Amino acid sequence: MGPKRLELKNWLKRTGIEIRELKKEFKDSQRARGGGGDYYIMSELYHKSYEYRHRHIAYSELRGKTRDQIEKPKENNLPNEKAIEKIKKDYFDEPTALCAGA
Repeated sequence: MGPKRLELKNWLKRTGIEIRELKKEFKDSQRARGGGGDYYIMSELYHKSYEYRHRHIAYSELRGKTRDQIEKPKENNLPNEKAIEKIKKDYFDEPTALCAGA
């Protein structure tokens, strides 16, 4: 695994932990407020989850998984293909890909 892909893998691990912590914090804020949660936490959770989803799809495709193996979204919840292609381009390790094919 090349250094760029390792960086992406580690980012996914760290961010997954952060998202779980934010979800817990948001639930706690909902309980404390009697239903309505903290808007800042909700906003941060949405943005991290959005970015995580697209990086996860790109990382999985770089590893050779098909889109059907990764996720099956509903018609109104399709991922941003431009964002996925940009991430794949940024984290593509040319030498690793060539070595894997040899």
